[in-house]
Amino acid sequence: MSKNTVEACGRIASRHGTPLMLIASRRQIDKDELGGGYVENWTSQTFAKHVRGRFPSSSLLICRDHGGPWQHPNEREYSDERAMTSSLESFKEDIRAGFDVLHIDTSVERSGIAPMNKAVSRLVELYAECDDFARGLGRSVRFEIGFEDQSVDTDYPSAFEDKLHDVLKRLADLKLPCPTFVVAQTGTKVLETENVGAIMAAPLAVRHSIEQLATVCREAGVALKAHNADYLPAEEISLLKRSGVSAINIAPEFGVAETRAFLSVLKELNLSVQLERFLELAFESLAWKKWMKPNSEASDTDRAIIAGHYVFGTERFRAIESVARSACCKHGKSLDGLLQSAVERSIARYVRAFVL
Repeated sequence: MSKNTVEACGRIASRHGTPLMLIASRRQIDKDELGGGYVENWTSQTFAKHVRGRFPSSSLLICRDHGGPWQHPNEREYSDERAMTSSLESFKEDIRAGFDVLHIDTSVERSGIAPMNKAVSRLVELYAECDDFARGLGRSVRFEIGFEDQSVDTDYPSAFEDKLHDVLKRLADLKLPCPTFVVAQTGTKVLETENVGAIMAAPLAVRHSIEQLATVCREAGVALKAHNADYLPAEEISLLKRSGVSAINIAPEFGVAETRAFLSVLKELNLSVQLERFLELAFESLAWKKWMKPNSEASDTDRAIIAGHYVFGTERFRAIESVARSACCKHGKSLDGLLQSAVERSIARYVRAFVL
């Protein structure tokens, strides 16, 4: 979500002796020629260089999240062939940069949600191309696969088993390695700043379904991964682990944690002009739109908080941040230290509930 999030993840991983995965979507980080991303103006290469310059691979794994066709905003109007070519070049750049895990997500296409047969065919094609390219460079990468959009409910275990076995058979027929992670619907879904998935309303039913999904994955030799696990209480985080989920994705919660911390700093230092400019910048980005509930009652400030981290890499934000950093220094404080501590607190509760 930001340089401060990377720092916070690295410090927690080192402190607890447990590796964490940095999961960069194509909207966040990508090759310049493919449109780049909004996080720190990093490319795949500069992102990997920054992380490896600060932390060893035993602490932080560098991962591509939601790689695939039409996953970058620039590809919205691309043809099938052009979108596949663009996404493959993105993956190749990740491999060149030394990414450890590639998530191939073929759930979308230009017209919306991709039909399952197309999603699976595209996934297998990209998987084979990436594996071949990595081997050509003398590298070995791990894969995460997913082929459907996130929903509030869980997958039906029998239907999920059929889909998974179909994909694994196609990969095996091509003599491709088994994926490390498989994404399933686990009753987790983020809207605004809360988790609205079924796990919140019916945890016992969700646990029963996840246990069956985890058994399917375990018997197939893969690990079950849950997406959209943000904003869960400790009990539900622990429930995912106890039910057989091997890894969880969290992202927007950490961006919101840093945004709220930054707003608190601006208020504490009486930087009212910068406060208004930041809220205006975040709101006008419209990056909050994808996270809103139907008929939302969220205020403009709520929406700005949801979108805050999307503008951290802009020149307008840098100007606001510079004023805040100078003011912090005059009071003997570190702006980055304050923001990193806030993000650390948010990450730490997942480490305690899921890992420890």
